[in-house]
Amino acid sequence: MILPLASGVFAPVAPGDRPVCWAVTGRLGGSSVGEFSQANIAPHVGDDPSATSRNLNSLAALVGVKGADLALMQAAHGSSIARVHGAGTFPGVDSLITDRPELGLVAMGADCVPLIFCASREGDTPLISAVHCGWKGIVAGVVEATIAELRVRGATHIQSVVGPAICGACYSSAVDRRELIRSFSQREVAEAVLRSPGGIDVREGVLTQLMSAGIEPVVVGGCTYENPKTLFSYRRENRTGRQGIVVAMCEIQVPS
Repeated sequence: MILPLASGVFAPVAPGDRPVCWAVTGRLGGSSVGEFSQANIAPHVGDDPSATSRNLNSLAALVGVKGADLALMQAAHGSSIARVHGAGTFPGVDSLITDRPELGLVAMGADCVPLIFCASREGDTPLISAVHCGWKGIVAGVVEATIAELRVRGATHIQSVVGPAICGACYSSAVDRRELIRSFSQREVAEAVLRSPGGIDVREGVLTQLMSAGIEPVVVGGCTYENPKTLFSYRRENRTGRQGIVVAMCEIQVPS
């Protein structure tokens, strides 16, 4: 069974709300072996499909849903959003949003930032979202686009959890990539991403965007590159698994 790095529940904050469960995973506690050891949740990286299936079932159980009720994304490193009404794999998107209580949304990463949102709406069920954001996602504005979509759909209070990602000191990058970030991002976001000399720190950029939007996130996990025993890192290993984050509306009772 997958051992989460952290898990929690967002309690209802508005009429019509229900609790929302979340969990962040690393590489510990799953069924995969070799370079995918242990808790790889990505079906597309070459892992044994039966091991990946068991890991996804275990991931779903962390938030009280079934593996067959998970919505996954095939990330495109852009800002496209899928409005999800059922389980499955959604290609070409980096953000999933739903108001369906039976679904669990998943974002994966092995250096990029996985994050989730819980958005309360007055007198209505909450919205939940899972987002994948790399440096191209920063340039494309996937986090800002997701927040805007949640607010258009009635969000009055937004909470977030941000998972592990590679830090700026470990992610050296070419000058032209850094200039793209500087040219197409808000100045304060670009400054946060490029704070490490010669490096890119996408998670700092994501956190800056969230704070600018008035969202103070829960942050889980350290640098993927620096923690080989607990976290997958594509930049460190190339052929490797994916950790991630999952969110779903809960049936549990939250004390008042």
